[in-house]
Amino acid sequence: MDDLRLIREMRRRLGMTQAQLAKRAGVSQSLVAKIESGEVDPAYSKARAIMDALQREQLSKEKTAGEIMHRGVHAVSPSQTLHEAAELMRKKGISQLAVIEGGRMVGSISEQLLILRMAEGKKSISKTPVREAMDEPFPTALASTPFSAIASLLRHCPAVLIIEKGEIAGIITKADLLKCI
Repeated sequence: MDDLRLIREMRRRLGMTQAQLAKRAGVSQSLVAKIESGEVDPAYSKARAIMDALQREQLSKEKTAGEIMHRGVHAVSPSQTLHEAAELMRKKGISQLAVIEGGRMVGSISEQLLILRMAEGKKSISKTPVREAMDEPFPTALASTPFSAIASLLRHCPAVLIIEKGEIAGIITKADLLKCI
């Protein structure tokens, strides 16, 4: 297992002692020391327990969606016009909006989508209802979701809505992730 060579580095980066790692993994401190020094090749179950303990520790120190989200999600209704959506984005300095109807997320609208609609020139955006142009809804995640999972979602979508107690509590965009670096 190539990861065994990384145990010492990962443990130190997380600020853990060998004894702390051993306790969390359910192994002896001497086994951790021997693995780190290359003296022993542990059983797979012991190596897996150590790696799992390191991963749990890393996740526990990672920021959560609730810590990095912006509260207060700006939204439009499907019946509003694309022009109204564009105006709201401009006023708020944002690049995407949730589309909400009856308290439920039904779609999303982004500046990229608005630019594409304008370039098509088929119909004026001043009169086009949002429902005719909206994209799929943004994905949702719980406030307890780790930063790394949110980053993975944002590779494929412009924003993630954060849910607390069954309600939309906030939003995370790609720009928010850059602030966390």
